[in-house]
Amino acid sequence: MSFSPTTGDRLLSAWLSLTSTLWNKRLVSDLTYNEAHVMGILLRKKSSGAPCTATMLIQYTRLLKSQMNKLLTTLENKGYITRTRSSEDKRVIFIALTESGEAAYLAEHAHVEAIVSQLIAQIGEDKAQALTQGINETVAALENILESSE
Repeated sequence: MSFSPTTGDRLLSAWLSLTSTLWNKRLVSDLTYNEAHVMGILLRKKSSGAPCTATMLIQYTRLLKSQMNKLLTTLENKGYITRTRSSEDKRVIFIALTESGEAAYLAEHAHVEAIVSQLIAQIGEDKAQALTQGINETVAALENILESSE
């Protein structure tokens, strides 16, 4: 019996190929994938003026609480983040990127941005925009499906 891949098989294969390439090729050199991801989130939160907590970071990254705590401790030891207890609710701890953390992230981001620019040059602006929209729609639909099945 021959295997005939369905659209779902091809989507899953493409998704796994993309994520394994991103994960295994070490696009960043001085930070781990998760460190860069969290620092990027913190930089975007900083620019919007919105405070950030570990709980929020867990929601964005889907990391386990124990993984997030270890990651935040590592980033704090490197001097890349600060943790500040809320004056209103002592149970809440705000996490912020330091100036050295921002500089470290932006240095790594410049490297990744150069790779992304090459990717866009190869596939074209229109395909890159369509792919971005498709990925965002796929993530939203998947989150909706997973949330409704909980």
